[in-house]
Order: sequence, then C-alpha cells, then structure tokens
Amino acid sequence: MVQDNNNRDDNRKEKIKLIFEQTLQITTGIFFMVGIGGVITHIQGSSYSLDWYTPLSIIFIGFLCSLPTLLLEEVEGGRSGVLRIILHCLSLFIIVSAAGYIFKWYTELSGYISVVIIFFVVYAFVWISSLWMSKIDEAKINKALEKFRDEE
Repeated sequence: MVQDNNNRDDNRKEKIKLIFEQTLQITTGIFFMVGIGGVITHIQGSSYSLDWYTPLSIIFIGFLCSLPTLLLEEVEGGRSGVLRIILHCLSLFIIVSAAGYIFKWYTELSGYISVVIIFFVVYAFVWISSLWMSKIDEAKINKALEKFRDEE
C-alpha cells in the first residue's frame, strides 16, 4: 500500500515536471521567434509592437500545448510512434491556430502563414530540446549507477 502511494506520488511529480518543462520550452521557443520577427521588422524600418496581453497569451498557449504531450504519453493504445507524433502535431496545430485567431495573432492570410511557420519551428525546437534534456538526464543516471557500482 505504501509502495503504491509512493509510485503515484512519483508519477504525479513526473507529470508535473513534464508539463512544466514543456511549457517552458514552448514559450521560450515562441518568444524567441517573436523576438526574431521583431528584429527583422525593425531592421526593415517598420514599427513593431505587441498588444499588452500577447505575452500572457503565449504563456497560456505554452501551458495548453503541454497537455496533449501528457495525454499522448499516457495513451499507448497500440498506436505506432509515427501516428502518435502526427496526432500530437495536429492537436497542437489546432490549438495554436485557434488561439492565434482568438488572441488576434493574425488578421490576414500572411499573418496566419507566419504563425504556421513559427509553429513548425517551435515544434522542432521543443523536440530537439526535449531529446537533449533526456540525454542529460540519461547521462546523470548512468553516472550515478557507475558511482553506485564502484561503492559496492
């Protein structure tokens, strides 16, 4: 019984860690891309500004986009890895497209195309950074196991 509670607590902590990491990675990627867009617009001689709620909407969408990652990680269901990635990407794309419309990140087709490009760049960034973080965790675990073996 105590073991079950410990496993549930560990599982809950891992889920919270995943949501937190994904939210940070997504919002960092979006802010970076928005910053690059602002610099390019400024260099071209145009004025660039964001609405007061845009940073908050980006953070909210970062959190919202971390939830499908958690849900798809839990649902094994015999689906292949490629199908799960496609479903994940599609669900995030729908969230970002809807949020872009609601928060007025775009008002015309060219703005929507910019949002789509930013989406795919951020999606790739989050995958790469997640893999990198996993490699770091794996290296720490291997180092701890080696240290444990040496002590025996």
